[in-house]
Amino acid sequence: MKASFLWAAALVCLTGPLTAQPIEEGPLVTDRPDFTESADTIAPGRVQLETGYTFTDEERDTETHAWGEVLVRIGLSRSVELRLGLNSYLQTSRPGEDLSGLEDSSVGVKIKLRDSRTGSARPQVALILGAALPTGSSEYRASHAQPGSALALAWGLSPRLGLGANVNYAYLSEEGEQFGELAGSLALGYALSHRVGGYIEYFGFNPQSRGGPDTHFLNGGFTWLLSSNAQLDARAGIGLNSAAADYFVGVGAAWRW
Repeated sequence: MKASFLWAAALVCLTGPLTAQPIEEGPLVTDRPDFTESADTIAPGRVQLETGYTFTDEERDTETHAWGEVLVRIGLSRSVELRLGLNSYLQTSRPGEDLSGLEDSSVGVKIKLRDSRTGSARPQVALILGAALPTGSSEYRASHAQPGSALALAWGLSPRLGLGANVNYAYLSEEGEQFGELAGSLALGYALSHRVGGYIEYFGFNPQSRGGPDTHFLNGGFTWLLSSNAQLDARAGIGLNSAAADYFVGVGAAWRW
């Protein structure tokens, strides 16, 4: 996938007219705290801010703090949203070295391809197209734009139980060299009450770094709906193989206007 195509797609969405019709209210659905992106898009005219913090303990005594994790989602039509990733301020500590700085930002779109009803075997489907841009601090900035895509699937198994899955591909840059990375996830979510939800999820990368091994993770978490337009979340996860990070924990929030 060419980065120029991704920019063109974003430009078309930005210059297209926003709907003047009344906003259809729906439940607050976020793309955090799990790895799996939802198959829902933001209602036209709405703006949704998602943000958080994650601490990761990696192998070889490496620790990382990610402050921000900012994603702004803007509803452009009934089936298209613009996605602006301001991402995080990172602090990495490893033996003999401490690094800090901004991650690369990103831009993209999510396009809902199909809706689905609860209990249907046919999933709701969305496609995410985007690219990380070399805009971060020198310690974390990639040498090239890094385009990627994700196919998001979702099944409403019952009024309280849902299943989500992603199949992702990204063309990443590391030390001036580029490589392809496949990623996938499967998440099972359950509504514990009207305001509290929980999930458990598997996700993995093939490979996570250029020439490196695959990594596999298991994580779970909770969401707390404060109002129809505000939510808090918490998560924790572990690596399932020696190449993966030992564990990670995080908290976050989301607001919709």
